[in-house]
Parts: sequence; C-alpha cells; structure tokens
Amino acid sequence: MYTPRTLSVLIVLLAVFLFMVRYCHYLDMDVVSSVKLGLAASGVSFIAFGATHLPDSMLLRPHPSFWRAVLAVGVLYLALLSFLLFQSLDTIRAILLLHDPSLKSLPEERQYAEDCRIFTSDDPFLFVRTTFDIFIVAHTLGYFAKTIIVRDWRASTCISVVFEIVEVTFQHALPNFKECWWDHLLLDVLICNGGGTLLGILALRIFHARRYNWVLSDNVKSKCGKARRFISQLVPQSLVPYEWNVFLSPKRFVQFLLLLSLMTLQELNTFTVKHILHIPPKHHLVVLRLVMWLFLAIPAVCEYYFYISGLDPTNKLGPSVWVSVVNLLFEVVLAGKLAVEGNYFQEPMPGYIAIPWITSLISLCIWFAIFFGVLTLKQRMEKRCLLYAISSVFFYFGCGCVLAMFAMGMPDLQIGREAFQRYVYPYERYIIFWR
Repeated sequence: MYTPRTLSVLIVLLAVFLFMVRYCHYLDMDVVSSVKLGLAASGVSFIAFGATHLPDSMLLRPHPSFWRAVLAVGVLYLALLSFLLFQSLDTIRAILLLHDPSLKSLPEERQYAEDCRIFTSDDPFLFVRTTFDIFIVAHTLGYFAKTIIVRDWRASTCISVVFEIVEVTFQHALPNFKECWWDHLLLDVLICNGGGTLLGILALRIFHARRYNWVLSDNVKSKCGKARRFISQLVPQSLVPYEWNVFLSPKRFVQFLLLLSLMTLQELNTFTVKHILHIPPKHHLVVLRLVMWLFLAIPAVCEYYFYISGLDPTNKLGPSVWVSVVNLLFEVVLAGKLAVEGNYFQEPMPGYIAIPWITSLISLCIWFAIFFGVLTLKQRMEKRCLLYAISSVFFYFGCGCVLAMFAMGMPDLQIGREAFQRYVYPYERYIIFWR
C-alpha cells in the first residue's frame, strides 16, 4: 500500500508558495490579478492537501497521488458550484467578465443545418471547408476516452446514439443542436464517435492482452530500460473490460440506465451552461471543464462498476462517484436557476417531438414490466415463449417511436412531419393536456 510523503509535500508546497510570493506577486498588482493569484494559490494548497490526505482510488497508475489530486479538483469544483448557486445571472456574468473581458461580446453560434448539400457545383469544396473542423478531432478523442472509461463498445455506442437523439429532442431550445442528417448519422455516429470507439476498443484489447512485469527502477540498469519503465508507469495496471450485463436483472438495467443518463447529462450541461453564460465553444473554461470531467469520470465509473458488481469490499459508493454525481446535479440546478432568471428555453417542445416520446416511454415501461416482472431469467435467455415475443413488440415499438421522432425532427429531411401534424395536431391539446 502506498504511503504518502506528507513532509515532502509540505516542503514542496512551502517552496512553491515562497516562489509565487517572490516572483508572481507585485505590490502594484490590480485587484483582479491579485484575486486571481490568491484563488490559484488556494486551489494549489487544497490540491496538495488532497493528493496527500484524501482517500485512495481503486486506480493505481500513474500514481495514487494523481487520483487523489483529481478528487481534490472535483471537490474544488463542487465548492465553486455551491458558490455560484447563490449568485444571480448578472453576478456570474460579471465574475466571468473580470476573469476574461473578451466574454463581453456575444459568441457567434454556428448553425449546422443552414446548407445540407453534400455537393455544390459552384463551390465543390464548400462541404469540406464547412464540415471538417477541430470538433471532428474533439468528437473522436472524446469517444475514445468514453470507451476507455466504460470499457465496453456497446455502452459507448449507446452514449453516442442517445446524445444524437437528445440533440434532436432539444433543438428547439438550443439552435446549434440543429444538424443535417449526414451530420447526425454519418459524421457523428459512424465516423467520429464510431472511429473513437473503435480506437478505444483496440486500446482495450492491446492493454488487456499485455503481460505486465513491474520492476523497481533501481533494478533497471540501462537508460533505455528506465525510459521504457517510466512510460509503462503511465499505463493503467489493468484495462479489463467491464461486464455490464444490462439485461441480467431489473436492478442491473436501472443501474446501467443511471450511468447512461448521467454521462448524457454531463454532455448536455456543457451546451446549456455555455449557452446561458455566452461562453464560446472553444473557450478555455469549456475545455478545462471537459478535461476535469474526463479525469474525474475514470475513477468514478470504476468505483461505480465495482459497487454495482459487488466487488467493492466496503459495499458503498466511492468518493469519486459521490463527488461526480453531486457536481452533475448541482450543474443541472444551476442551469435551471439561470434559465429561469434569464428567461431561457421558454419555447415549448413541438408536438412531433413530445408525442412520440410520450408514446415511447409508455411502451418501454410496459416492456420493462413484462420483461423483468413476468419473465424469468431462463425465459429471457431462451427467447422462445409468447410473453417474450409480446415484450419484444413493446420494446421495438418504443424504439420505433423514438426513431420516428428523430426522422421528423431532423431539420433538413422532416420525414413524416407534415402528415403527423395534419392527423395528430387536432388532438395534441388532449394528449399534452398539462401545457
């Protein structure tokens, strides 16, 4: 078991602070710069404390202190969200302007569904210039990381497909969610997200099959050997794939559904918060938040998997899971509070989106009740009895409703939207009676 070097960390922290006081702080510094430096010093001191004294994660590589520091960053983010929850929208925007005056100007929201032509005769390379940007790389790397985090290509693909459905569902509230059909299906799901997932699978297979031989650095004589040992220290000790077994039991299904919902919620929070606070997509605050969530999700998903699989000897949620869930929920509360203050997202969901969702949820609830409540595990595995066939009808009907919603919601195709509105619109006020 690793024993933290508490005295060494104390000496290093003191040396860093003395250096900052001597070379980073000036008597004629303005108030904003002085406050930024003080907050940075506060964060460094807490991260140093966390890397030394917070509980260990289940992960060992590259170093236990690294994952303690990641948890400390998550706690700092929780403290920041707790502070922002009690500030008004104008106050938060004023704080952001003090941090970065360039945020005063409204960012340009790129519209992805203005021209959905793949080929234009007057400008043959228009499609390439307007489509292939830095976000292609970001999507690919993001789903490579997600595959490494969940360690299952099916789970990663579920996250990819679900978020495309979420984009179509909420495009009436967030205009940059409107995308062409080929952007949703080909560019996002197949090329970027699918490519990132494939790279993640290859990485999992390579490291899962690798035989590790961890030796002390002192026992490695050559410089090349020490360099290889240092690089191998950065590789996780184990990348064994997770067996989620989604359809094993109703409890397991709900547990996986909760993980899927939380990971989708994290992505949705990115767009809602930056839309309300007028933060550009490429701003460093957006990037830093995503990097924080990347490193926080790795131990959180590991702890969550061990907990639901009964492999955790303590039989309780780990600290990374707890901090991650609270941070996500606080982000949702903050986004909702700011949206109410700024009158954002007031437009009601269109009927061709809401009604298929209502129908789908009812059908899937019936499937869940039959599949897990009536069928035994043996019947579910054999897939032969009549009740299994009936449950499958409800399952595929629910999925078909979501697919119909997706087809009608795409801004360029709008497959079946006109017919749906013509036949269903007279009854919409009875179906969605609570509006």
